[in-house]
Amino acid sequence: MTAAFSKFAITVAMAIATASWPVSTLAGPDMALLRVTGQGNPTEFNCPASKSRQLANRSTNELTGPSEGDVKPWTQTPLPPANAYPSALKIGLWGDSHTASGTFADNVLEALRLPLAQTHPSFIAPTFGLKGVRQPLRRACLSDDWQLALAYRTPKEGPENYAKSLSAIHTDQVGAFMWLDFRYPSAQTRVKWADIHLGKDSGERGLVLGVSVDDGVESLVQLPPGSLSRLRVQAELPFASLKLRVVAGAVRIDGIAPVYEGKTPVVMDVFSIPGATAKGWRVVNKDHLRREDPLANGYDVVILQSGTNESLDPDFKVRLYEQQISASLAKLKAAYPRARCILIGPPDAQKSSTTVRLINDTQYRLGLAQGCAHWHWQKAMGGPGAAQRWQAKGWMQADLLHLTPEGYAQSARSFVSMVPVKPR
Repeated sequence: MTAAFSKFAITVAMAIATASWPVSTLAGPDMALLRVTGQGNPTEFNCPASKSRQLANRSTNELTGPSEGDVKPWTQTPLPPANAYPSALKIGLWGDSHTASGTFADNVLEALRLPLAQTHPSFIAPTFGLKGVRQPLRRACLSDDWQLALAYRTPKEGPENYAKSLSAIHTDQVGAFMWLDFRYPSAQTRVKWADIHLGKDSGERGLVLGVSVDDGVESLVQLPPGSLSRLRVQAELPFASLKLRVVAGAVRIDGIAPVYEGKTPVVMDVFSIPGATAKGWRVVNKDHLRREDPLANGYDVVILQSGTNESLDPDFKVRLYEQQISASLAKLKAAYPRARCILIGPPDAQKSSTTVRLINDTQYRLGLAQGCAHWHWQKAMGGPGAAQRWQAKGWMQADLLHLTPEGYAQSARSFVSMVPVKPR
């Protein structure tokens, strides 16, 4: 063991010893509050070229971290208000690669004449660095030590304890880091606090995290295993950036729930990822999801966009698909029973145009039976075979499967003109 790593190990042991509290202090709400100090306007950070833990490249002072006296105790805090955004229009969107890039959602907001600059998320999925996914952040850096779990890849049919992002990251590697810059959609954007939603499957080991905001001094905090599900990070002033480092133990992060400074007339959560995302809803434990949702009163509108990945299955069977999408929709509606429900079918695709039509027709019938609106994306494009015509207009990519930014913009405007995107 090198001298630097030896010093780091000693510091970890000191932090754990110093940050221990009797079990009796852990009773009450499942949230801990950590107060930290930032330096105001933080400098711009860039993700390291190599996203490994980089302990070997850090100075001795950086490796040893805060001293024994710098360990911050956490305090219990009441549960968050019943509705952090009482007057906001709250929209949740789950979809595949067609909506993961953010272009479709941005143009839906524009077509609805809703203020993009004051639209914020209630929950940020931990899918940082996943190709094709745009996060509502200025920048996010994640070390290579984290493993990503996605609900739709779960081999069994559940129920699994996923938060509404239908994803989670986990690690047991000392030095693993996560850096987030919340200055989006403008450089003036700040958050009043951010809740880190923690999974409760980290075994018997205690967890020690290093947390800092806005280039401030890192604070160490110990969280005993299995007792807390949220760590609220709050500074004396609204902050723009947050950095987290694993000092000891194992951690699972289900998402980040920031509460923004100023008015938020629109909450827009986009949990779309490339893949058969709708399948993930079939494995959801809806009771766990609702407990972990920072929007106590749920969404006003929920949108499930899917079908392209399913259309590419050479063994596609309509009856089986109807059973599967029905199961996903039932879970979504049970999680958000008060919300207006909208299904969006797949756009036209050259290789699977006939199957795309069958999927859209199935979604229409299912939506009609279950009280959900349906938007037939393929029909809005002009029906089967529209992909080539859209490519000629510059609205379809060369793969004749995905649209160009202008194609998604055209589609968003069509969607808003045909489907009422508003509360019940």
